[in-house]
Amino acid sequence: MELIKAVNDLSEDEALDFYENMFNALADKIRLKIINEISKSPNKNLCVCDLEEKLELKQSKLSYHLKKLVNANILIPEKHGTWNYYKINEEQIQVVLSEDTCCKIF
Repeated sequence: MELIKAVNDLSEDEALDFYENMFNALADKIRLKIINEISKSPNKNLCVCDLEEKLELKQSKLSYHLKKLVNANILIPEKHGTWNYYKINEEQIQVVLSEDTCCKIF
């Protein structure tokens, strides 16, 4: 999914689909922990191996949650050698958590 800056340009159904996807991705404690750990990291990105250790999760479970966040365009993956690093897509988060979300969706 690409970054959507102007949700107001979408049809009502498209806008609802967009918000449903975003809030679904954010509505999980593990995924919120992933975002929190990345935001606390000095470089604002973390390797899968670091997330596994910090969250004490198996790679398969972690990969499932990372995929949900990447598909919602909340995280941006970057491949460095054999490891994937993830950073938060700040612009996408701002679109979802703006005042317009709760007050002026349509």
